Amino acid sequence: MERPDTELRRLTKAGSLLQLSKGFYALVPEAQRGEATPWRPTLEGAALGMAAALYGPDNTALAGPSAARAHNCYPRALGEAYVTVPRNLRPRKTVVGTVRFITRDITTMDTTRIETDLGPGWATSFEQTALDLSRNRPAWNITDTTRSEMLYNLAQRIDWDLIDEIAEATRSVRTLTRLRSTLNRAPK
Repeated sequence: MERPDTELRRLTKAGSLLQLSKGFYALVPEAQRGEATPWRPTLEGAALGMAAALYGPDNTALAGPSAARAHNCYPRALGEAYVTVPRNLRPRKTVVGTVRFITRDITTMDTTRIETDLGPGWATSFEQTALDLSRNRPAWNITDTTRSEMLYNLAQRIDWDLIDEIAEATRSVRTLTRLRSTLNRAPK
């Protein structure tokens, strides 16, 4: 039997696998396979796939700017992706950008099921994403203009009764006040 590393190299050279980062591979879609395949997954798909490979798909979720991208609330690609995991991990450079791991228990967040180009997973809900982006921390590596654009696009989809409940349950009322101020939206 062949050694796993030999087989991984063979499949990568044949264009059937793409090495995302040391120890992490993605299966190249069949129509895109070949020795010099230009195919690359989205950074969000890669981040969620890597986190799920480490901790299981039900223990990870895209968050912050990456959740906004997964919800189609920001059209441009970013150089970093943010994904929650149960334990502290260092950022990982990949062939599509940097994956930043945020230590956070998925059961404390409001999440929703999403599809990425590497399969299904979780992302914070519209409401949770808006609250997260409105917090002072964690410091997302995005400009204020980018964050504002994400928030305005998310605001079109937010259930304002639900966000009130989430803010109350997670002691994020001040963050919600900051979000409403950013959006110039008074509470009911």
